[in-house]
Amino acid sequence: MAAPEGADRRHHRRMFLMGWGGVAALALFTAYVYFSNPFEGRVTICVFHALTGLDCPGCGMTRAAWLLMHGHPIQSLKQNPFLFVVIVAAYMLLAEMSPYMLGRQLPQLEIPNWVLITLITLVMIFTVVRNVLKFI
Repeated sequence: MAAPEGADRRHHRRMFLMGWGGVAALALFTAYVYFSNPFEGRVTICVFHALTGLDCPGCGMTRAAWLLMHGHPIQSLKQNPFLFVVIVAAYMLLAEMSPYMLGRQLPQLEIPNWVLITLITLVMIFTVVRNVLKFI
């Protein structure tokens, strides 16, 4: 990849720093979750849950990540099945940023719009159902 000029160079540098900063933050958070058992106490704080008492679509994601990191994929799915969607989305973001971070393009996933609409609908249904079941 050729060296960018002027404003393009500043943009390239910002994207490089933003991409590697995101990777570093994710690595630190992953290490924190790996070594902090979320079943023994709160590891993260959900502002939505603190304000409403309801579970947001991401509630259970830390427990799901911990279980997945410790070799329990089925239990991970039971905690929050959308962790796997987040993992795919993280890869898609990394692939998008790869020319700035790595100097080459990683293979990108092409997901049809109907799949995205279906996922958004499932997230909304999952969120409503998991909260309604608390009151039954």
